[in-house]
Amino acid sequence: MKWIALFRRLLRERDGNVMMIAALASIPTLFALGLSIDYARAQILRTQMSSAADAAALAAVDSLFIQQTSTVASAAAKQIFTAQVVTGNDVTFDPSKDVLITIDNTGGLNLGRTVVVKFRAQSHNLFGGILGKDTMLVSGSSTAYATQAPNINFFLVMDKSPSMLLPASSAGLNAIRAATGCAFACHAQFPRSDGIVVRDTASRDIFLNANFYTSGVTGYNTWYRIDSSKVLYTSAGTKMGTAANVSGSTLSYKDLANKNASIAGYYADGYWLTHNYTSIYTSASPITLRVGEETQAAKDLIPYAQGQATRNNVTYKLQFFSFDWTHPGKSSPVTQHSTMTNVTSLTPANVPDLDGTQDWWYANNKPTSSLDIGDKATEFNNMLSSMNSAMPLPGDGSTATSPQEVMLIVTDGVVDQNIGGSRRNRELSSTDIASCTTIKNRGIKIAILYTKYLPESLTGDAWSQTNVAPHLPKVLPALQSCASTAGDGSPLVYTVSADESISNALSALFALTVQSARLIK
Repeated sequence: MKWIALFRRLLRERDGNVMMIAALASIPTLFALGLSIDYARAQILRTQMSSAADAAALAAVDSLFIQQTSTVASAAAKQIFTAQVVTGNDVTFDPSKDVLITIDNTGGLNLGRTVVVKFRAQSHNLFGGILGKDTMLVSGSSTAYATQAPNINFFLVMDKSPSMLLPASSAGLNAIRAATGCAFACHAQFPRSDGIVVRDTASRDIFLNANFYTSGVTGYNTWYRIDSSKVLYTSAGTKMGTAANVSGSTLSYKDLANKNASIAGYYADGYWLTHNYTSIYTSASPITLRVGEETQAAKDLIPYAQGQATRNNVTYKLQFFSFDWTHPGKSSPVTQHSTMTNVTSLTPANVPDLDGTQDWWYANNKPTSSLDIGDKATEFNNMLSSMNSAMPLPGDGSTATSPQEVMLIVTDGVVDQNIGGSRRNRELSSTDIASCTTIKNRGIKIAILYTKYLPESLTGDAWSQTNVAPHLPKVLPALQSCASTAGDGSPLVYTVSADESISNALSALFALTVQSARLIK
């Protein structure tokens, strides 16, 4: 019985018990720490494999493989996945069993594809094996969806109405307004009847040779200066004689030999001034009009569209139109400048010169001395009707011979037209929007680049301040109602204001019409 007594004495002994209890309590803590390490290692593996699954799913829907069969795309995706998964003694992973790729093509190749990449692996535990848990399951999936940029025919319709004769920069707006009192580069045969007076820095009137009006921009170099004493100078400042009178389109003067002479021409207008601003103000910067920026944007769109077509491995075609008002002898405000052409064959030379083809107005309301259209020079609804007739029924975009169609419109959004027998000079009307809906119902997308109509452009114009300015906040919402919607439900409308690049904006609008691959899970 001695051993029983010994045991009882041990139980009564208090020395060292704390150490023993602490040792016993540390065992589960160590196991918990070890399992945490195993779990963290497994999560690192899962993160790595998830990234590989994302890359594999996106690869199967990119522009290269979306036009390949499901078998080819699946094999490529599996190869990409396995190449990125780092295997070793700590991982059990069998590519033939542990990665599953499923592909669902919607509407056939090139139109839509959903790819799901599922994976699993066993992460070997460092501590779990002590408890009989040698591995930890790691699994996950990634899904990608894309509609390959379809083959598309783009109809680029550019507003060349007089309201597009605004400077493209704030500095230009201020400069032309300071010089003439009008922010618009008014293009008129008799500008002084509309209160537009163009003078040089010495307050000398600018008189233009008539060749300017018959040869467009090429006639800009022949002009004269008339000072307040009626002394006539060349553009370079050389004295020519004394001006006697300007009657209609004729400048009469006596030359240096006191002989009678005359020049056929007209006083300069705001349009001339914007194109020759640095000839008058030699240290100033040139003034670029929105219509000129619009032309340049169309030129810059060509290489961008070419790059997009190559990247997406599809065919894009482009056709150029412009619109303003229905001229005598025409049935529509639309001018067709080209045929539908593959963008790979286009160069900037194919873009029409919208700046150099502006109407020269006889006076306010009158394009000529006998034709009074009441300034109604932006026939938006007639443009829509004409374009609806010009655009054929679109295809599904699966091939170049069955293209989808997009009408790209560049405009300041303010119409000036006859609607229902009355003049409308404000935002699009319900009639205009109904015409937009007619086009969209045919399966044709409408995308609009809004060159923002600026309230400051109406400064000094009492009529516009009363009849146009109050309606400017309604312009953008009306254009948004006309436009189609993007994949996220937002309208296909891009706004560009003064000092912003119309070229960049047009390319961005073009890109909005082309969907690209994106992860959805």
